[in-house]
Amino acid sequence: MTTNMNRWKGKVAFVTGANGGIGMAITKRLLDLDLAVVAIDKQTELLLELKDELKTTNLYPLNVDLCHEEEIIRAFQWVEETFGGVDVLINNAGVGGRSTLIDGTVSEWKKILDVNVIALSVCSREAVRSMNSRNLKDAHIIHLSSNLAHYVPSYGPFHFYSATKHAVRALTEGLRQELRALKSPIKVTCVSPGLVKSSIFKNSLGDNFDKHLYETYPSISPADIASTIEFVLGTPPHVQVQDIIIKPIGSEA
Repeated sequence: MTTNMNRWKGKVAFVTGANGGIGMAITKRLLDLDLAVVAIDKQTELLLELKDELKTTNLYPLNVDLCHEEEIIRAFQWVEETFGGVDVLINNAGVGGRSTLIDGTVSEWKKILDVNVIALSVCSREAVRSMNSRNLKDAHIIHLSSNLAHYVPSYGPFHFYSATKHAVRALTEGLRQELRALKSPIKVTCVSPGLVKSSIFKNSLGDNFDKHLYETYPSISPADIASTIEFVLGTPPHVQVQDIIIKPIGSEA
């Protein structure tokens, strides 16, 4: 562990969408770095298995439906009552859709917005309150966006998802400006991965699309994103990585 990472030892990280894929990889990495991890997801069975497998007392899986503000607030209240508050927030949770803009439904759009944009904003708001109330000198909020936030893809079912990831980049900069106005030392970073071998598109677009996607295009692993998170957290206190794109060699976009 580097000197800059040592300062996070024993601190509390709040990770959304932690029951698999990128969120699980980040959770494992933070546990390796001796942080306590409050890992939230709508389902927590894999997190509970991980807790048993590692025999760790630093992993705290919580069932939270990110589409409901009151459940998010209760989770942050639990963290405050249990640990005093949160030091690191990883806004990882995200969902995709299967419809184009022409044939989409309001119910699908609302679900994507609720998780990818609204829940991210609620978690950020609650984390900032927790961090500022304790006058933390070291605190970090990291949003998982996408390289689809840097251009508009040609594939129709990605269009609304891409729009929410563009929003995440805008929210990152907006939050940075608001924290700067408060003279707060809280850092905020947006991580924009390319194609990652996870289940996000399998869940929305099915097994056949998922198989075709990863057979046709190069991808990176959730562990690669976890390494990027470690790098971002390990930067000196005066350094803020605002946006970082990570993609596989040979990626077309």
